Amino acid sequence: MLNTQAIESITGLKGQTTGDVLKLSIPRNEVRVTLDGFEVIPFMGLTSWVAFRQGPHHTTLMGDIVVLEDEIKDAMAAAIQADLYVTALHNHFVREEPRVMFMHIEGTADDTALATGAHKILEAIKTVRQGHPVDSAVEKVDSTLDVQRLETIVEHKGESKDGVFKFVLGRPTVPLICKRCGNLNIDAAMGYNTWAAFQGTNERAAICGDVAMLENEVHSVIRELQAGTIEVVAVHNHMFFEDPRIIFLHYWGIGNAEELAKTFKRALNTQQQSVASTSTG
Repeated sequence: MLNTQAIESITGLKGQTTGDVLKLSIPRNEVRVTLDGFEVIPFMGLTSWVAFRQGPHHTTLMGDIVVLEDEIKDAMAAAIQADLYVTALHNHFVREEPRVMFMHIEGTADDTALATGAHKILEAIKTVRQGHPVDSAVEKVDSTLDVQRLETIVEHKGESKDGVFKFVLGRPTVPLICKRCGNLNIDAAMGYNTWAAFQGTNERAAICGDVAMLENEVHSVIRELQAGTIEVVAVHNHMFFEDPRIIFLHYWGIGNAEELAKTFKRALNTQQQSVASTSTG
């Protein structure tokens, strides 16, 4: 069983428990990022997180750390010194100011060692920013989206926060395990999810997000997003040792909110067809 109290004490963060996963979220409120005239606030995709789950013998940590370019070196050094895998370092956006990268981490050990490692990474980033402050993020954005209409199109419930409306979708029909972690099940709370965030007006909205895909789904998802004028800005892994292999795709689009939602939904539908085809093939 996770030692939640020790993890929260070491990191200095209060976590949220979903099932048997403890997730700590760290919004990058001290960093203002803009893109194509839109504010990328923490709930729009600028929040670091680490998640802990007890496995057969040890605890597994997975996380995604938001880093500005001048934070990468120290954040990565802290991860390596803590014996955590750096499983990816990549962009989520293009044309954003300042440039933002995302460092994925993974490790299996005891609770306190993992929490200490996560804390050292966050402290390394904090130290860099204290030495070189930047403009802080705005607290919220103005949005007048018809969120009920977006939910109808996507066929899922979303969450509104700070002017951003977000969907987070797991893939329970495609189970995922971490082989190195004792075949530990990796679920949405551990980072195996697809998400889409909207802000703006019904006439001119921005959408960004992440699609979790099987390898044979990548082509069709890209095709549908491009057909709907949504930019694909990154395609890569987030994890090591997972089975089946999962590829993640990041995207950014501006346009009519309903049309963006329909494009996103069409991309999701190609995945459902892929799974159905695999199961009957």
